Amino acid sequence: MPFIKIIRPLNCLFVILSVFFGALYQSSIINIYPIIFAALSAVLIAAAGYVINDFFDIPIDIINRPDRVLPSGKINPKIAYIYSVMLFIFGITASYFTQNFYCVIIAIVNSLLLFSYAKMFKMSFLAGNILVASTTASTFLFGGLCNDNIKNSIIIVIFAFLYTFIREIVKDGEDIEGDIKLNANTLAVKIGRKNIAIVSIFPALAIILYSIFLFTKNIIVMKVFLVFTVGVSLPLTILIVYILRKSEMRRFANASSLMKINMLMLLIILWVG
Repeated sequence: MPFIKIIRPLNCLFVILSVFFGALYQSSIINIYPIIFAALSAVLIAAAGYVINDFFDIPIDIINRPDRVLPSGKINPKIAYIYSVMLFIFGITASYFTQNFYCVIIAIVNSLLLFSYAKMFKMSFLAGNILVASTTASTFLFGGLCNDNIKNSIIIVIFAFLYTFIREIVKDGEDIEGDIKLNANTLAVKIGRKNIAIVSIFPALAIILYSIFLFTKNIIVMKVFLVFTVGVSLPLTILIVYILRKSEMRRFANASSLMKINMLMLLIILWVG
């Protein structure tokens, strides 16, 4: 069904899991109703973001992804726009029932940021990458806020920001052909695929160094650190080398997909540890 497909169901599931992770990670407190409404709010706003992004992306997707819902004509663009606005409204409304003022503020701010990203910042130099990384990381913060678990959730907020930032710039490398035709000002257009691969080294290195920092401060134990190194740091390093060796669209697309799995592995390792 097009109205389901356009909201990226698997991505929405990840958003729900992110809120629950931020709320419950290393916490003995479970405020179930605020958590449920936080998850509902986050997933509605994320879904709205995907729809409005596709609405403004129609010219790019005709070139890069013609099989998507809007360029293929499965949903009328005006209907998609209304659908997105309604999802934003429902998402902000749901945040009220978390009974947390900061959650409401985050819901409003993220809605505005996602709309602004889709309309103005997606094709801008670095701003769009940072904005997406911030809104993704904020879902974990959202969960932490609704369950009074800020201290623990901040750990994954930092990991989520860094990892999402890497994936966003890799996706820029994947979409460079369509972006060039539309005179986009993305990082990939400015510096090229080869240099995008080089730039991705720095946030990847930051993830590895942050895991070392957590270990040296006894925030994660030796067992978790070793599993993290093998299950997250090593695969991430291999993916970066993979796109460095041959900077072509197919490799960037493969790396972007595999990074989703690696991010999920990161969450599992931290949760089990």
